[in-house]
Amino acid sequence: MKPRSFIWILAFVGFAAIGYWLAGTAAPDSPVRERRPSQHSSLPRNPMPDEPPVKFRASERDGETNDPDALAAGAFQGERILLFADAAALERFLARADGLVRILDRLDALHALRIGFDDPMSLRGLLDEDAIESFVFPVMTPPPPEGTVQADAVALGARLREWLGITGNNSDWGAGVLIAILDTGVQAHSTFAHSIRTLDLLGGSDDGSGSHGTAVASILSGNDPLAPGVAPGANLLSIRIADADGYSDSFLLARGIIEAANAGAALINISMGSHGDSALVRNAIRYAIESGALIIASVGNNGIQQVSYPAANDGVIGVGAVDATGNHLLFSNTGQQVDIAAPGFGLNAAWAGDELARVSGTSFSAPVVTGAIAAIMTQYRSEGLTAAQAWEVLNAYLNDGGAAGEDPELGSGMPDVGRVLDSLTPGLHDAAVASQRIIPPTPATPFGEVEILIQNRGTEPLINTAVHISMGGGTTTSNITILPPNAVRTVRVPIPGPPALNNGNVRVDSSVSLSSARDVKPANDRRVETLVVDPAR
Repeated sequence: MKPRSFIWILAFVGFAAIGYWLAGTAAPDSPVRERRPSQHSSLPRNPMPDEPPVKFRASERDGETNDPDALAAGAFQGERILLFADAAALERFLARADGLVRILDRLDALHALRIGFDDPMSLRGLLDEDAIESFVFPVMTPPPPEGTVQADAVALGARLREWLGITGNNSDWGAGVLIAILDTGVQAHSTFAHSIRTLDLLGGSDDGSGSHGTAVASILSGNDPLAPGVAPGANLLSIRIADADGYSDSFLLARGIIEAANAGAALINISMGSHGDSALVRNAIRYAIESGALIIASVGNNGIQQVSYPAANDGVIGVGAVDATGNHLLFSNTGQQVDIAAPGFGLNAAWAGDELARVSGTSFSAPVVTGAIAAIMTQYRSEGLTAAQAWEVLNAYLNDGGAAGEDPELGSGMPDVGRVLDSLTPGLHDAAVASQRIIPPTPATPFGEVEILIQNRGTEPLINTAVHISMGGGTTTSNITILPPNAVRTVRVPIPGPPALNNGNVRVDSSVSLSSARDVKPANDRRVETLVVDPAR
């Protein structure tokens, strides 16, 4: 491999630039991790209208327009997507609307038209009960994010495979699995061991600056030791739906999903997002799932309690971002649609011009999960796992973090491919300090508490696990009598003294030790962090 310069780019490539977005006692509370039921069986069968639009600041609605509904929804003005009950209804509309509207595009697989118009009322006069009117929403990956990164966030660098528990040679992982990447395009790069199929839905010329898509692809299947991918053997299909600046729209996104499904993609990675819940995109998601594809999307980088679309749509796996230590990153959007979290800070990745870059954002967390699913599909090839089945297997062995069980920041947890592959190996003992967090004050604990989350990541029950917590000059030891495989327990310790005495912070040093077994992963036995007790200080 020829030498290259390594460029450092803190690329919080997200969805935030334009003004469419909204400005000691052991507690056995969660003995087994909670899992949300699969959303794949509850998708609507018929086209549905757009969801109610997001509310925006008044200043963003100022100005005269003949399309106030689109302006209020943050959608393209003077355009609509029309969804019809069937092909015959679509053709009837074309016949009666001839010369009255502009036909901009059509998507026959979903009986949909993209049209332009001058007068919204005249358009509605052409519609009947067989047509549903839908907005054309912006879809994007432009920087910068509205969210921030905590000062103590730890970059991942080139340690992606190690973080996922991957050991040995994984060069053939993903072999035979077709992954579609809906993005800015993927440029030629020496990190890719296989040729990449391409489909350009924008038309015109590709200026070769699709660095965002190239970075995403390398995290999926890169083969450079400085920027390793999860599934280097996967077959990639790059579907270009966004320009070099990362701008696209909901019609192009839906078309890209349909093209990916028709091409036989098992996995569809969408590291893009929108504020608008498009009826057309929901129908495309249903089409892809019925074709056997699984869609993985990033939740957004705005640091708000609202997951972007399509990650927020039913049937899509929404991926949030954590740092190398498994802590939620403040820019990563939160909500009940977050299914899983993966590294999204300081990952090494390929960049246009055969360069390497250090990138950040949920855009780069999503391909970590996509690659992990592809890896499991190939490692369990003899079982003939579908993409959805491989996701369920991955989901069954997630590493917990943050609050115990499912939470709006990390979803059900973080992927660990090594645990999946070791899940049938008996005799593995692995106690992990999964997270440490501050619990707000109560009358019984006037200065708050520190909660330590312990998880059994091995394959055998843990008997008499000692938990040691050092804080404020003192040490507390608790005992967990029995902890089944994959189960979690929380240990809470009151904070000793007013936070002001610690300058608003408290240093916590937690560790676990086993009484009668060897811990196979001592690296996760201890966690040392300085936690913010009083955010106002």
